[in-house]
Amino acid sequence: MPDDMLFMHRFSITHSLAKRYSRKMTPIMRMLALGLGLASVAEGWHDETVKDHTHRKNYVVSEQSRLQLVEQDLELAANLNAYAEQLQKKISVLRRVAENWRRALDEAKGREEEYLSNPLHSFPLIRTLHEDWGPVERLMQQLVGQEQIAALELMREHLPGAEDVAEAMWGIFRIVHTHNLEPKDVAEGVLDGIQYRGRLSALDCQALGKFYFHVADYQTAIKWLTLSQDLMEEQPLEYYDELGATSSGITLLLSRCLVALDRFDEAKILLGGDKTFGDKAYHIVSHFQKHPPQQSINMENGNFTEKFNRLCSSMSRRKTDGSAAHSKPARLHCRYNATTTAFLRLAPLRMEELSLDPYIVLYHSVLSDEEMARLENMSTPLLHRARVFDSGIRKPKISPARTADEVQIPNPKLVAEDIQLVECIQKRITDLTGLMLTSMRRIQFLKYGFGGIYVPHHDFFSVHTPTSRLHGDRIATVIFYLNDVEHGGATAFPNLDLVVPTERGAVLFWHNMDGETYDLDYRTLHGACPVIVGTKMVMTRWIYEWDQMFVKSTYYPPRQKDYRQFN
Repeated sequence: MPDDMLFMHRFSITHSLAKRYSRKMTPIMRMLALGLGLASVAEGWHDETVKDHTHRKNYVVSEQSRLQLVEQDLELAANLNAYAEQLQKKISVLRRVAENWRRALDEAKGREEEYLSNPLHSFPLIRTLHEDWGPVERLMQQLVGQEQIAALELMREHLPGAEDVAEAMWGIFRIVHTHNLEPKDVAEGVLDGIQYRGRLSALDCQALGKFYFHVADYQTAIKWLTLSQDLMEEQPLEYYDELGATSSGITLLLSRCLVALDRFDEAKILLGGDKTFGDKAYHIVSHFQKHPPQQSINMENGNFTEKFNRLCSSMSRRKTDGSAAHSKPARLHCRYNATTTAFLRLAPLRMEELSLDPYIVLYHSVLSDEEMARLENMSTPLLHRARVFDSGIRKPKISPARTADEVQIPNPKLVAEDIQLVECIQKRITDLTGLMLTSMRRIQFLKYGFGGIYVPHHDFFSVHTPTSRLHGDRIATVIFYLNDVEHGGATAFPNLDLVVPTERGAVLFWHNMDGETYDLDYRTLHGACPVIVGTKMVMTRWIYEWDQMFVKSTYYPPRQKDYRQFN
């Protein structure tokens, strides 16, 4: 391609990109657009293990970080438009020069001898070719938009990295996988039956296709990659060439997925229909057969039980009137609890029984709006990556099993008034449960973003740890719901066929151990369903076994638990 044609071609691509970045997109689409289509799948996706960058920004969870992304995106769009304007100025000058030169040549066409016999024509021609071409050549060689390029380089270190993109990708995967969504619906903005503003681009779908390929879900990968090819028809092919994506590249990956599914003939036909491969189709398919793809993304915490997925899907959406829909066993009822402590005789709390064995109840309107606002304001600046207990290494670690930010409160950085509020909530927990809270005086504040999940787990340790040696195991759990999640985020108990949606101000309380023997109750397996839209804020307080020695005695010796391990 001649230099001037290449220059014009790149300007048209830049202009197209500038227009694209000016469009309004949803936070999920923005996370995918910022770098996902331009980065290699190999960067950050081949291992689900999250690196221990505890204080790294969490773009999936933090609204403030996402707002900063929007500001950066606007700045990028403005920078790209300024760069395009600089290119346009150069193009305009070159076009005017070329037009002036061409006008003289057009006048001479067909009568060149007569035209050049006139000194007023010959002299300008000789002078122009000697003197004017030098400045024009220098103009053509002049670098354009260096200020904008330098600004872009400064911004790059503040943009999301491969790990951020990987987390956003896992968020989309969890939503799609848990609710069994069709890629075509997701690409069109339909999430779990609700139409949202925002669409996925060809590059977004290509990136998702690559992700599913590395997960070894080739059937779903084919759907995403086919969608990507279809969406590529909406833009000139050169647009995607400049962004490192080609229809032929997608065809190659599609054929590899087909070969992995033993659909060899379809792969040959697909490759044969692409002029890039043509008669090489047979050899390519043979190569893919001899070198089958290997799963390169760890799915240990990515697959959930069918029952968990079903429960999450049954309670993912709130009623249109804004109230929460509850899944609860028959023959249980709501009542006011005025007996657990003496204080409740004066201020009884509305309690909904969800299960008697194991004991699970939901208290309504426990926290006021002011208290919840204060809890959010004091905790948000202190958030860092959440950790979960690993029974293998017997200590907490960052894990994709729980995708959230957390902070333990009270925290030394809190002011006295905030610490006083946390202590009041501790006393309220005693009123709710009738249990002692002598040990481990902190409450865990958690915030989940889109796709945020905690895989089904038990809250008890079931192994000997320094904490269990000092305080015993976690006999009970209390969860405070601090907001209504717009879509998703329920708490599901797969073994009990029970699911509890988030309800602002409510508290969920259950026993993790048998009340008569203190044996571990494995029926209390539970998990946090993925957040589809919005954020989820909760507080968790675990209650420990040894604290209840003089308030909740056992009636029978333990059938399973061996207390000799604590000696």
